[in-house]
Amino acid sequence: MDLYRPLLLVSGGPDSVALLRVVIALGGEPVVLHVDHGLRGEESRGDTDFVRKLCARLGVACEVRRLALGATSNLQERAREERYGLAEEAAGRLGLRTIATGHTADDVAETVLMNLARGAGLRGLSGIPPVRGRVQRPLIERTRDEVLAYLQANDQPYRTDPTNLTGKYARNRVRLEVLPVLEDLYPSAARNIARAATLAREDLEAIEDLAAGALENRGEEVVLPLGQLPSALRRHAVRLAYATLNPQAPPLSSGLVEAALALPGGEGTRTLDLPGGVVASGRTGRELVLYRRPLSMEYGSEEIRAGQTVVFGGWGISAWEVDRYDPADAARAEVAYLDAGAGPYEVRMAAEGDIIRPLGLGGTKKVLRAMMDRKVPSDLRRRTPVVVDERGEIAWISGGELGEGFEVDETTQNILKLEVKRLP
Repeated sequence: MDLYRPLLLVSGGPDSVALLRVVIALGGEPVVLHVDHGLRGEESRGDTDFVRKLCARLGVACEVRRLALGATSNLQERAREERYGLAEEAAGRLGLRTIATGHTADDVAETVLMNLARGAGLRGLSGIPPVRGRVQRPLIERTRDEVLAYLQANDQPYRTDPTNLTGKYARNRVRLEVLPVLEDLYPSAARNIARAATLAREDLEAIEDLAAGALENRGEEVVLPLGQLPSALRRHAVRLAYATLNPQAPPLSSGLVEAALALPGGEGTRTLDLPGGVVASGRTGRELVLYRRPLSMEYGSEEIRAGQTVVFGGWGISAWEVDRYDPADAARAEVAYLDAGAGPYEVRMAAEGDIIRPLGLGGTKKVLRAMMDRKVPSDLRRRTPVVVDERGEIAWISGGELGEGFEVDETTQNILKLEVKRLP
């Protein structure tokens, strides 16, 4: 841990005060951030005065920020989010690489017990990580009793938040009622639970590495081959796939993970909208696919020019003028040879009502029906590009049918070769 010049979150309570004293004793030059949540009137102002005077006595720079949270359904969580947001802003402004907090093994034990009671998996049972991004927790292996003993040995006073001594919040009840019973039954229970959380975290990292190795990036999609994954890895794979597409979002809830895993169980394609514009798609029992829902790009079009590659909606469409028609090359699904003289051409996404005159059919066919006959998953059909001429007539469904009147024959003077691929 880098504790030479960290930003310390100091509330005035025993844990954060001990952290401040420890960092200074180790030769560090911290900057203190004290956040006044404004929830306890004169007591909050007393905390602020205490921290300011302590920093002045220790020769430490101190910033004080005040919050006005107002009424909210989850006050503690909201206060935590705002506090860390202020810390990130201050650390960035001051050029500090580390934000340090005073969490202890007791905090880990409380978190694990609460998550266990909620039915959490390995992630919840791994508790509070020692390091997450630039946030570090140097006291995470020390118990609260050890922190209090350190403060007493150094004759260092601290503030006590009276609300921590009430049963108003679930965490307080775990701290005041549950942990003391466990400590009585199993001495060092808090430390032991924190150690178990470390083991769970190490197991989680190994499992997530295995799950990540099974994911396949297919253009704009992340594919989970469920048939190749044991059930223990599937849930982790879903969360990792979602995090790949929406990295700033919190992990998916267990309910959404289970709902996504149930999608491939039936016939056809079934989809589920996930938070942040991500879609989960189960395709005929074979695989689970996650992708971001297309936005306005699916309604536009781009001109195709020889010698260039058009990037469109997660696809790349390359075009070349060539001297001759190559039947073997043209047999590839991702390639089309068109009569350049029938252009110019544009690419857009397939849409409801599109009609093509497939070469050799002697009639017309709906584009979406043509894709259905080729067993293109339903959620992919409107995300599949088609090539059209200036009248809007469809010359090629990428990966499939060529339109009548656009083929290369003995009368064709200029040949345009197209190749489409999904972009990583």
